[in-house]
Amino acid sequence: MSERQKVLSIRTPRSAGCVEPVKCGHAESTWCARRDSRLTDKVEYLSGMGRAEARLRFGDADTLCGGVQNMLFVHCGILDRETIVRRSEIVLDAEAGEPDPGCLWLALLALVYADRCAEAAAYCTRLLSAGRGEIPFRLFETLTLVRARIDAQSGRPAAAITAMEPLLRRGVSPALRGMALAWLVEALVQVGDLSSARCLFEDRMSAVDAMPDHAHVLAARAALHRGEGDLERSLADYLACGKVLTALNVANPAIVPWRSRAALVAAELGRCDLAAALADDELAAARRWGSPGAVGRALHAVGMARRDSRSVGALERAVELLELAEARYELMGALCDLGQLHAVEGDVERSRWAVTAASELAAAAGISPVLQRAGSVLGTLDSQHRGTGLTRQERKIAGLAVRGLSNKEIAEQLFLTVRTVEFHLSNVYRKLGIAGRRQLAGVMNAQECA
Repeated sequence: MSERQKVLSIRTPRSAGCVEPVKCGHAESTWCARRDSRLTDKVEYLSGMGRAEARLRFGDADTLCGGVQNMLFVHCGILDRETIVRRSEIVLDAEAGEPDPGCLWLALLALVYADRCAEAAAYCTRLLSAGRGEIPFRLFETLTLVRARIDAQSGRPAAAITAMEPLLRRGVSPALRGMALAWLVEALVQVGDLSSARCLFEDRMSAVDAMPDHAHVLAARAALHRGEGDLERSLADYLACGKVLTALNVANPAIVPWRSRAALVAAELGRCDLAAALADDELAAARRWGSPGAVGRALHAVGMARRDSRSVGALERAVELLELAEARYELMGALCDLGQLHAVEGDVERSRWAVTAASELAAAAGISPVLQRAGSVLGTLDSQHRGTGLTRQERKIAGLAVRGLSNKEIAEQLFLTVRTVEFHLSNVYRKLGIAGRRQLAGVMNAQECA
């Protein structure tokens, strides 16, 4: 997928939400770069639409509606992002009278993926207000789900849950069911309600492969596994999600950032080569798309995967971009990780600033997992400030643990007793504010992890 191909030119009439021809000079070698300029020859997928409706909407490439055409470009992540934003705005303005829920859904999602969440939310509010309680249910569920997703990404998962739970009890359209359930599970994981998220999966999402948008469902299950501490299953689900999206020719990490999420899990597992490869791939794709949120998420993963002298810089830039994108939930995680990197390096002041910022955001949003993690890190900083950072022996033992050696193997290599190794590791966990070995790779500033 690295070779450049010929310019893609699409001709569409400027009517009924359609827009003027757009040319892209750097199309990747995907189905959207075919010489015959037909977008739909190999497409079987549109986000939140069943296959039958998607195929019906595709029609001929010369007559695609603007919402469909924009989403196909978003999937590839190759057309200038600002151009897609302008085209989506034209579609939404054209749909203001008697909106087609399907076209509206795709145009709003395009804005969300372009980090124009405030703009998308304003469209939702305006259209909901205009209906005055007489909105058709398909339109109501479309607007409600998009606004709930924006709430979750913006650090308001409780509001997202409040909106989505009654909608799902009433019953959403079959084509939207997969994304609605996936988004609700992710919001529940964000607030730490893992039992409700697990029950939702067991009750409604047992046949994952049969669900519409099952790549999103796999990503949600991966998030749940990670929240429950099952990192191996989390990684497997993120990689399975990526396999599905790749088969559907969805290259844009703004849709599901599966590589960066998998990279963070792989780093926690100590699988640093895999983590670095995934993070680097996502960063390249995110830079092609260009949204600050996508690039920020990728840089967060790069910093945690590589664990070298550039890690702090990557995390600091990630924090800046995620704040610019108003992606507050992702921002909290990046701030916590940045704080832990500073703590390991002995920079207590910067560590405290980053973790306190994450804690304040989490407290305002009611996100208990981040609050607990931030509190744990803050609780270790005073002892580090008093000069009780890792000793040389503790760092050496921790580095071997990151590489996957058992306590017995570490003891044999360093000519220590197993009990001594256990004692040193307990001190390491306490000083770094972590629960155990599983989290060690996620916080060690390890040449040991290289």
